Amino acid sequence: ADEVPADHDYVIELQEWLVRDGLTYPSMPMEGGMPNFFTINGKAYPATDTIPMKVGETLKVRFIGTNNGFVHPMHIHGGPFEVVARDGETLSSSARFLADTINVGPGQRYDVVWKALRPGKWLIHCHIPHHTTNNNVEEKGGGGLMVVIEVG
Repeated sequence: ADEVPADHDYVIELQEWLVRDGLTYPSMPMEGGMPNFFTINGKAYPATDTIPMKVGETLKVRFIGTNNGFVHPMHIHGGPFEVVARDGETLSSSARFLADTINVGPGQRYDVVWKALRPGKWLIHCHIPHHTTNNNVEEKGGGGLMVVIEVG
């Protein structure tokens, strides 16, 4: 498949964990095994990366559902993005579409291109509140599935 160019590329692997009694387990979608911690590339906000950009630049984000329990509605603040690939196949120009949220399920992959229209700090995050407040506790401004784009 043809790659869609962008000024920056960033991969987001969505992960889910069950943390109980001081031990960490991969989550299992069954009674007693539901996840209570969520990570991007193995880290929870505020330990996730900050993506530096300039106004006018484009960012291609590859969302990968490496989790096994939830569909994660992933959202980027600061304007819509274009969905350019699904499950490893680049979409034809006529099949691409604009969105502000994309549902990423277990085993799915989406490539989206977002353009930095104005300066500021913009979040990429899951739209399920409990997935951005690990263990349902907001500590230091949140946790879980969040990444910051800083446009200068």
